[in-house]
Amino acid sequence: MALRLKQKGHRGVIIAVTIDSLKTKGMLDDLAFAKLWIGNRMSLKPAGKSLIIGELRSKGINDATIDEAFGGYEGSYKEYELALPLARKKIRTIKGVEPEKAKRKVFDFLVRRGFSRNTIWKVIKDNYDYGPTEE
Repeated sequence: MALRLKQKGHRGVIIAVTIDSLKTKGMLDDLAFAKLWIGNRMSLKPAGKSLIIGELRSKGINDATIDEAFGGYEGSYKEYELALPLARKKIRTIKGVEPEKAKRKVFDFLVRRGFSRNTIWKVIKDNYDYGPTEE
């Protein structure tokens, strides 16, 4: 907030008074913002934890607050469950592509969405047959 006010040309004293006023009114709460951001990313545009952490850091939220915010979602934030429907949708859009190339496309897509490599490999393994085929 301070950076934004400074960019708008406000002086340091005005910025400090404004921020103090907003904090006392409960309008500047990094933890509440981080929790809201994580919840929105889980429901509206699912993303992996690393991408969400990067987004929150870019908005000036410190690591301790981010960890605390994710702690509030303990048990409900499961990367695999968020990645699986995204992968299946991607798989439907690349039908007809040879399996190895399709796997690579799904992998790259999920990496860009911030999912961990372990989660991605599990999703790919569960959606592509790796065992020998029966004939």
